[in-house]
Amino acid sequence: MAEIILKTDNPDRVMDLIKRAIASELERLEKSLKFTKKRLDYFEDKYNQPSHQLKNKLRAEDMEGGDLEYLEWAGEYQLFLELEEQVKVLKSLEYVNP
Repeated sequence: MAEIILKTDNPDRVMDLIKRAIASELERLEKSLKFTKKRLDYFEDKYNQPSHQLKNKLRAEDMEGGDLEYLEWAGEYQLFLELEEQVKVLKSLEYVNP
């Protein structure tokens, strides 16, 4: 595991600021993840397909909204994966005091 070292004259204050900033970002990401999941649920229910099978099972021609709807679903799924990864990374952080 890699360590990141920050040097400061005010370590307690900096640690507090970093923890609050990360907690705030994590909260924002989790809200975005929840919203994106609702959008994916809409498409998954409408087409009775899980998002991870979108590229293998469906084509834009199979969808009511055609290309636009296909791209919207694919974009939401890509955003979901990216948000999920960011949440995972932030939750994996470990604070170490020297």
